[in-house]
Amino acid sequence: MEHDPSSHVDERLARQTERLRRELRDSGLPVVTLTGPALPGTARFAGLESTDRTITHVRVAHGDATTGPWATVDTARRTDNRDDPLRHRLEHAMRMAGAHLSAVEWTEHDATMHLDGRRLTGRTVRAGDRWTATRCADVEIDAEITVVTRDWPTDTIQLRLDADPAPLLDRTWRRPVPLPPPPAPPVPDDLAREPHRALIDAALRHRRHTLTWIAGGGAHPDLPAHWPRLWRAAVHRQQELTDQSEPAANRAVSDAIAHLTALADHADWFDTRPRLRERAITETLLHVTGLGDDLPSEPAQLAWRHHQRLVPDPTTDLRRRAAADQAWRDAWTTWAAESTDTPP
Repeated sequence: MEHDPSSHVDERLARQTERLRRELRDSGLPVVTLTGPALPGTARFAGLESTDRTITHVRVAHGDATTGPWATVDTARRTDNRDDPLRHRLEHAMRMAGAHLSAVEWTEHDATMHLDGRRLTGRTVRAGDRWTATRCADVEIDAEITVVTRDWPTDTIQLRLDADPAPLLDRTWRRPVPLPPPPAPPVPDDLAREPHRALIDAALRHRRHTLTWIAGGGAHPDLPAHWPRLWRAAVHRQQELTDQSEPAANRAVSDAIAHLTALADHADWFDTRPRLRERAITETLLHVTGLGDDLPSEPAQLAWRHHQRLVPDPTTDLRRRAAADQAWRDAWTTWAAESTDTPP
């Protein structure tokens, strides 16, 4: 009999659905969905969060996040939203949809919801005419409910407790119909460059675009489509230069990217002094590939190596980690003070 691999996929999805259903039931956290007329699409499960293997946050989505009316309903333990201001929740939803945060007027006012006929009071944040976020606490179910909407009327938000979330899970985990493969993209110029430097430039460019997106929204920045090919080229070149194994070369390339993006986040001069930035990138790549000796930034390179050995070790004292982080920053500060803005 011919083997059908799709049947195994369906079986795994069914087991996953049943497991999530049990975990939701055992957590005691209710699942809340929108109800009433003119709902923005059928409700479906959209994610959860857990602490100590106990579910503390459940999200249900209505509608299509890319087009048309859309809404999410988040139910969380009442202590879970202390570090998640309502405006931040709405800003995140707008960023993910490619909306610009500065292009709309922001207002805030009191609001109400109705859960199975009971009236709940809270606050609404509104961004222009399209986006709203409303949050109310419900003592009876010991939870906070947050509703984020786009292009959907929120004058009266009607909610209901969903006694059986299994249909929501089924709608989420159904195996999709495979899409045809996209056409092959043209070969980018990056692939003709020195791969280490091309990869670093792409990573730093993505960092800048991400910071711009966080500040103002708009189109979500993605890594270039040729990123995997560029990464493989850099790993292969690292092996050629160092005789490292592929796993060791992969770690070295990853570490170089982590080092320079962390430096960009912590050193003001990295973005404001281009020639100094070029020296830092060049010396870091010379260090990683072993092509440079007695580099001026050697103390900073060694401080980063020590920092990276301590961070993943859960037994390391927090004060030692903080000290290693500060030593790394201080080493680069000293290097920058002693360097000039001339190419190496």
